[in-house]
Amino acid sequence: MLKVLNKIIKVGDRVYVSIAIVLLMVLVVSVTAGIVARYFFNTPFAWTEELVTLLFIWISFLGAAVASVRKKHVAVDFLTARFSSSTKDVVAIFLDLFTMVFLVMVMNGAVILLPQLLNVVTVALGIPRTVHYLAVFVSAILIFLVHLESLIRGVGVLSGKIKREESQ
Repeated sequence: MLKVLNKIIKVGDRVYVSIAIVLLMVLVVSVTAGIVARYFFNTPFAWTEELVTLLFIWISFLGAAVASVRKKHVAVDFLTARFSSSTKDVVAIFLDLFTMVFLVMVMNGAVILLPQLLNVVTVALGIPRTVHYLAVFVSAILIFLVHLESLIRGVGVLSGKIKREESQ
């Protein structure tokens, strides 16, 4: 189970990074096109700000999911650094559980909200607002899987089925 979950997370990481790279390239091209249109032709595009906002939202949330996979989120650990290894493991399990409950609430809220926004579209591009909020749902899925894997690993360490060195 843990190997399958780990493989799904690794594939998700690669997919999210690839999507973010493509979106960043589109963002750079659209901003450049907007600048050229505004300063050289004195005719700004009406759609560039909407597109850049949408792309920035997606890149930010995909980046948050990738940071979770790679364990690169900022952590304040001055309190837990003083704990013993077993206490750190217990705290990590509770943090994983808390995070997973929060993410389930976020995904549930998204499932309720997304259909309601299908008919609300952006002014210039006519893109449903659902596309903006879908980024939250998509990133929450991968982050949830990361914390599920961490929870399973942490429980395995506490129960003695997984050695602490293997969980690193």
